[in-house]
Amino acid sequence: MNWYKRYLIAEKVQKDDSNFSWIYIDIPKDIKKIQKDIQKEIKEEDIYKIEQEGEKWNYGLEDDPHITVKYGIDFDEPDKIIEILDDENEGIVDIDSTEIFDNEKYDVLVIKCKSKDLARLNKKLTEDLKIEDSHPVYTPHITIGYLKKGKGKEYKDISDKYLKDKKFKFTEVFFEDRNDKNTKIRLKRELNEK
Repeated sequence: MNWYKRYLIAEKVQKDDSNFSWIYIDIPKDIKKIQKDIQKEIKEEDIYKIEQEGEKWNYGLEDDPHITVKYGIDFDEPDKIIEILDDENEGIVDIDSTEIFDNEKYDVLVIKCKSKDLARLNKKLTEDLKIEDSHPVYTPHITIGYLKKGKGKEYKDISDKYLKDKKFKFTEVFFEDRNDKNTKIRLKRELNEK
């Protein structure tokens, strides 16, 4: 089960884990290592946790790093996604810096990414699937962890020693249905890198 589904259950937004299907890209091993290295610098006492009905939920550190392309898909069959992305190019992701996403209860520490290609895929999926987003501005990112409110600023500049001039190419996306079944979708057109 992906972290976001666990979060929805913990926050009682969903009664079960059958919320939405989604599309994401995997990230390469060297970028995953950077994410893990940054996580090692976060103090245990700074991690956001809740207790619900006697059970502690450690929102903690993201253990399955990825970049979400589109969330909120209300079907489980990948055929429509494969059709929408049939003529799409591979893409490039530029790793930018660490940033904080504010929330009433906690700070989300992320690695902000820049990618015209991810933005293009997100826009196409949003329009073709007619999905209204709760966050209408697409901000590609790799989540590092969920920290206690106000603690995020202590780690905001942590990326300076890790992230200079990092980028990677992606050649596929993954569709994960509401039952956590993954389908790999290869992007067919090769990227013309100049």
